[in-house]
Amino acid sequence: MRKNLSKDKRETPERPLSNRGRRQRGDSVLAILVDERSGREYYVSVLDIFTIEGQTYSVMYNYEPDDGSRRDPEIVIMRSWKDDSGEQVFSSITSRKELDRAFDYFFERYTESIIRS
Repeated sequence: MRKNLSKDKRETPERPLSNRGRRQRGDSVLAILVDERSGREYYVSVLDIFTIEGQTYSVMYNYEPDDGSRRDPEIVIMRSWKDDSGEQVFSSITSRKELDRAFDYFFERYTESIIRS
């Protein structure tokens, strides 16, 4: 997928997403990820971006305006990188071990940020 930033867990693994737009909302980044195959757009809020052993990961959740009826958001962690044209690209993580490592790293960062606040 290309950026505007998001990847729903139900999508086919390794399908690239691209980011078509982003804007700031408080401390989070709102973005729209576009599935290159289907053209479907996913609105997301970016929680964190970090690198482990040279691989960059983005942590996000599906963004929906609060109308009082929405469920608790589920986070999504995706690999991310810039393609040859400089556009941000995202893909699913298919290895459970890699996903667990990225989640553990994110959770540690998140916990530390709460403690410092």
